[in-house]
Amino acid sequence: MASKRRMMILTQGSLGVFTAKTATCLLRYCADEVACVLDTKANVGKRLEDILGVGAGIPIVATVADGLKHKPNQLVIGIAPVGGKLPTSWRKIILECIAAGMDIVSGLHQLLKEDTEFAAAAKRRKVRMWDVREAPEVSVLQDRLRDLPQRRIALVGSDCNMGKMVTSVELDRALRAAGYDSEFIATGQTGIMIAGSGIAIDHVISDYVNGAIEQLCYERRKRQVVVVEGQGSVYHPAYSGVTVGMLHGTMPHAVIYQHVPTRTHVFHFDKKFPLMPVPQGIALVEALLEPVHPATVIAVSLNTFGMSDAEAARAVAS
Repeated sequence: MASKRRMMILTQGSLGVFTAKTATCLLRYCADEVACVLDTKANVGKRLEDILGVGAGIPIVATVADGLKHKPNQLVIGIAPVGGKLPTSWRKIILECIAAGMDIVSGLHQLLKEDTEFAAAAKRRKVRMWDVREAPEVSVLQDRLRDLPQRRIALVGSDCNMGKMVTSVELDRALRAAGYDSEFIATGQTGIMIAGSGIAIDHVISDYVNGAIEQLCYERRKRQVVVVEGQGSVYHPAYSGVTVGMLHGTMPHAVIYQHVPTRTHVFHFDKKFPLMPVPQGIALVEALLEPVHPATVIAVSLNTFGMSDAEAARAVAS
């Protein structure tokens, strides 16, 4: 029997809900499999639940040596730097973990198993390097979903880093609890780590994005309902191509629109691009779906992290 995974999650100075999305979601949904979080000395002694709202009782450590005391068997890269490249300063950490016999799990665009130094070290220690974003062979869209009895729900947001994956997982859980034969379809590295399957859609060649989503849905054609994790935003200046391709590939029957009430501008762009008002964003999503597979936005999901109960209630009411 395979041993249970025990993760050391690397956040390295980026420990926050929106800056360490992978770490936060793994702590939320797989806390019993997390041994520790590897961050900086500044956070050692602090409580994860005070920083992230999850992870109670899981220690923060500042060195691999300290982390090994908690008996991890995997190093999981818990943040996604812009561009998906491995910071040079992390190489030593990864090599230390390989030397300690730990598997390496990475959601970076840069495939670590193609790094000759890492590959040689992993071969010597007989450890696995899992590049979660490595995409399988897919094709262009073939229009196989239109007449299926399966119902498809797509998540889309007003920006990236808004909590679309959490909403997807929670909606799938609620559907199953209500008696529906439902499945969460992961399209990002964190979702894949949680679900154990899926395709990191932002690592797929652009011509095949629609077909990749279609393939994921078609493989689950016997499911009564599938909930497709969203990525980015249809008007995000960097990621809109992925989002629109996903929407068209899903051919959804319904859409959930994700939003953060406290956010006014697109993430990562130093307030250069203001977010559209939610009603306009919803109208744009529905207009993009109209010529392919008309569907309506049936609900708005608000990520109210950092807001008081009263502020959150006002945001929901508005």
